[in-house]
Amino acid sequence: MRLLPALALSAAALLLNGCGRSETPAAAVPAATATTPAADPVATVLAASQRFGQLRSFHAVMKMQGPRALEAQMDYVAPDRYRLITDDGPQTIVGGTFFLQRAGEVRQIPVPEGMLAQWRNPLPADLEPAQLTVRDLGEDRAGGQRAHKYEVRHATAAPDGLLYWVNAQGLPVQIERKGETNGQPFRITVTYSRFDDASLRIDIP
Repeated sequence: MRLLPALALSAAALLLNGCGRSETPAAAVPAATATTPAADPVATVLAASQRFGQLRSFHAVMKMQGPRALEAQMDYVAPDRYRLITDDGPQTIVGGTFFLQRAGEVRQIPVPEGMLAQWRNPLPADLEPAQLTVRDLGEDRAGGQRAHKYEVRHATAAPDGLLYWVNAQGLPVQIERKGETNGQPFRITVTYSRFDDASLRIDIP
């Protein structure tokens, strides 16, 4: 039995190598402008990642193309609620408990420590600017809105590089990673929306 029917999202998070939530106060993280080249692309990308880590809710859609095509969705509601939607249907995680719904029954399974934190921040929360290389690729569109596109490289988190789209509110709206697994190319795209949407609710099944 698969422990998590939504391992697709977990795989995406691991490949993007996100870490725990940033503790930087929201007011201390300036918003970026998507339509104007950033004076400091590194600072813009780090600030976007930090602001994302402070969100109270969001929706994510992950698509993986490669040896195996996968698509999954995730809702997050602070501080610790997740709803995962895959071909197996919706599943819920609250705190450290995974509520596995199958055949009309609900089983409670402990979630491995540290796994959920990987879904909360696109880049490591303790990343220093000197550890990051960012190339400004100009204005683009992602998630149905105007955004600024960056190529992001970090020796640990993204040795092969990430594509990172930041909207006018200074939040990442899309992240893309390309690479190889077992000699076969893959591409993972994660698109974010419904930032701080108070109507998002995740109830215990």
